[in-house]
Amino acid sequence: VGERMEAEGFVHDGTLLAAQNRTIRIDFKRLTGRSVMVYGQTEVTHDLYAARDASGGTVIHGTEEVALHDLDTGQPHVTWRKDGRDHRIDCDFVAGCDGFHGPSRQAIPAALRREFERVYPFGWLGVLSRTAPVDEELIYANHARGFALCSMRNARLARYYVQVPLSDRVEDWSDEAFWGELKRRIPEAAAERLE
Repeated sequence: VGERMEAEGFVHDGTLLAAQNRTIRIDFKRLTGRSVMVYGQTEVTHDLYAARDASGGTVIHGTEEVALHDLDTGQPHVTWRKDGRDHRIDCDFVAGCDGFHGPSRQAIPAALRREFERVYPFGWLGVLSRTAPVDEELIYANHARGFALCSMRNARLARYYVQVPLSDRVEDWSDEAFWGELKRRIPEAAAERLE
C-alpha cells in the first residue's frame, strides 16, 4: 500500500528549528544516514481503504455499541449495532486500533491496563490550508508567545499549528487572528513567503 506514498510523499533530509528570528537546520541525513517521509495520516487511511476495497474486504462505518468479547480466549468476537440491528463477527484475533476513546482500550481489564499520560497546560490550533507549504522542510518555531509548527501534506496542502491556551475555542480565532499569530511566531523570511 505504499506506492502512492513513495510517489507523492515528501522525503525530508532535515528539519528547521527556529527561535528569535534565527533558524537552525538539523541534517537528518548527515547525522543518522536516514531521511524521513512526510505523508499525511489521512492519506495513509485513504490508501488502506483502497487496498481493502481492492482485496474485496468490507469496512463497516456508522456503528454503535461496539464491544469486544472473550479476548483472553481462542475465540474472541466483536459485536456492534448498525441501523437498529445487532451484529457479531467471530475472530482469530482482534487488533484494537481505535484510539484512546475507542472500545478496545476499555476492553482491557482495569487491573491489567497500564496507562501513561502527560497532560500539557496548553492546546493546539491547527489549520489545513490548500496552499503551497511555506518551506520544503518542517519548521518548529519557539517563540515567547508560544510554539508554532509549519508542516505539509503535499505540494498544495500545508498544515500549520499554533500553541494556544486550553481555554481557547476554535470560535475564538478568526482567520486573520490565526494567520497573524502564525506569522509573528515564525522567522520573518518564512512569514513573508507564507501564502
